Amino acid sequence: MSPFPQDIIQAAIASRRKWGVPASVTLAQWSVESNFGRAMPPGSNNPFGIKALPGQPSVTARTSENVKGKVIYIEAKFRAFASLSDAFDQHGRLLATAPVYAKAMASKNNPNAFAAALTGIYASNPHYGIELQGRMKQYNLYQYDDQ
Repeated sequence: MSPFPQDIIQAAIASRRKWGVPASVTLAQWSVESNFGRAMPPGSNNPFGIKALPGQPSVTARTSENVKGKVIYIEAKFRAFASLSDAFDQHGRLLATAPVYAKAMASKNNPNAFAAALTGIYASNPHYGIELQGRMKQYNLYQYDDQ
């Protein structure tokens, strides 16, 4: 049985259709960032670890960050979403429109390159893209990029 529930797969496909972010990458991020939906900041509906900007609805939670090769733990404000489908939509919007993700979006037809371009930008983990690609391959997430 797949650890990817059908509603999560459909939300990733809907995001790809609207924003152009490969569904395989979105699903890999969901699995890595939230441990397959089991580890989200309480009350956030935020499976992507999206940090809150000033004025956005948020919850505070402990998180790890990689700083100069060392893992440290901090309290951070994470964006709170009304629903998981809202989180998927806003995740797609963020990646599609924020200038910092332009390199990734330029590779939207190459999910592996897209994932690699997120390393050091989306997450502080220096192996983030490799981890995403591993999930994409392990669970054959590429199959959802053409749906």
